[in-house]
Amino acid sequence: MALEIGRPIGVDHPPFIVAALDGRRLGSFERAVAAMDAAADSKVDAVKLTAMPWGWCARLFDHAEARRIAPLATALDESMVARLDWCGAPAFALAFDCSDLDLIAAAARTGKPLVVSVGRATDYELAEVVATAHANGDGGIALVHCGSSGLDRLDALLRHRAVVGVSDLMPGREIPRAAVTRGASIVEKRLDLDVSATAASEIAALAEVVRDCEQAWASRGAVVQWTIN
Repeated sequence: MALEIGRPIGVDHPPFIVAALDGRRLGSFERAVAAMDAAADSKVDAVKLTAMPWGWCARLFDHAEARRIAPLATALDESMVARLDWCGAPAFALAFDCSDLDLIAAAARTGKPLVVSVGRATDYELAEVVATAHANGDGGIALVHCGSSGLDRLDALLRHRAVVGVSDLMPGREIPRAAVTRGASIVEKRLDLDVSATAASEIAALAEVVRDCEQAWASRGAVVQWTIN
């Protein structure tokens, strides 16, 4: 399976790296822009925008386009899907624990890819989610597992008709690399610009994750054209 958010994503393509930005932690539009710049300088493919005030969204989307990274906007209900679609979101980030099949269907009908955090969903529930997405649109769907609970679940996710990914919101580089080795095509990593860390150190740390994931993917022996930032 594959989908496209600015470039193809799937097992035959280099891992798609997402920097997760939380508006509540950033606190201001200026810091959100600085975090997005740090993400772009780290050569990630996308930023995931969570808890961003509506007044920021259009400007952040424009800034992401200027920095050549994809903004993945989090949608919690159908009205948010409609507004984010109008703003030009190239894909939607959804959380299973905060969604229902109606929301999955509404997002899929936009024709854009869905990146779903699987949370506590069972395999049966995920099969319903994947089937609903495919029945209502052709943008494709990715299932993203929380890496802090281990990587064994990746094997089960790979049996669904979906791209598979891992979310690692803790410090360190081990989980992303191991996940890519086991077949993950998407890696989400939190990016914080707090008072104790300079932008340069955050850029360097995230750039190391990007490089590790690319090397892990290359070690699997895939032979395709590289299409990364």
